[in-house]
Amino acid sequence: MERFIAVTEQRLERIEDKLDKLSDTVANFARIEERLLSIFKRLERHEKQIDGHTEDIKGLTNNVLTNSNSLRFGERMFWISITTAASLIVYLMR
Repeated sequence: MERFIAVTEQRLERIEDKLDKLSDTVANFARIEERLLSIFKRLERHEKQIDGHTEDIKGLTNNVLTNSNSLRFGERMFWISITTAASLIVYLMR
């Protein structure tokens, strides 16, 4: 009978050890899940920021194109004025 009790106690100790390990594993899974949720929230926030930056870049690109066209027109007008003035000076000097 004592042998049966010793075997049962050993078996119970092994089961308790396995349950302890299992509870530790479950706790670790819970911590990992919290970390993953935190990472996903942070990733979502970064994606929103990147989307905002993309919209800003598109707006700036449009502004640059508008300014580039205005500058190109102004430069042409400047050279036309210079050419006209030089031609007028040459014509008047004749």
